[in-house]
Amino acid sequence: MKIWLCLGIVACSGVLAVSAAAQKPKRPVPRTAPTPVRQVVTADERAAKQTASNQLAYLSGYLQKFTPMVQPLNDLATADNAGKLSKKASSDYNNAKKKLAIQLTDFGVGLTNLENDFKTKPSLKKYLLKIQGISDLSATAEDSANTGKYDTVREALKGIVQRLSDTVAAMPS
Repeated sequence: MKIWLCLGIVACSGVLAVSAAAQKPKRPVPRTAPTPVRQVVTADERAAKQTASNQLAYLSGYLQKFTPMVQPLNDLATADNAGKLSKKASSDYNNAKKKLAIQLTDFGVGLTNLENDFKTKPSLKKYLLKIQGISDLSATAEDSANTGKYDTVREALKGIVQRLSDTVAAMPS
């Protein structure tokens, strides 16, 4: 019986010795820090981002000036359609409407050229989904200005500004 007891003690101490060795902390292996991946910005991307930023700045400023004029322009359009404006006031309103249409046409030309750049240049195609449709929104703004629907003009301009800002944010610096 003493032999069995001795053998049991030796066996238990052997198991405990093995498990104690397994519990020793392992030294961490030094790892090299990964090198950051640097994005290569092409000349087309840089130029397109600059153009989009410029258009965004112009349209944002224009929208800030245009927004307070929407309700008075809508009132003038309603009065002009009803024939309630004097001849001079109607003439002034029509001149202002033509001037607005010309400004929106100028914006539209720049926006169409910008969207075409994104469609035709391979390095810019990955951003096309962000900017696609700004020329259509510009045309909507022009048509709405010609028909006297200035709320629609404002909403189209807001949509253009949103798409331009999304595009600029998605492009690398």
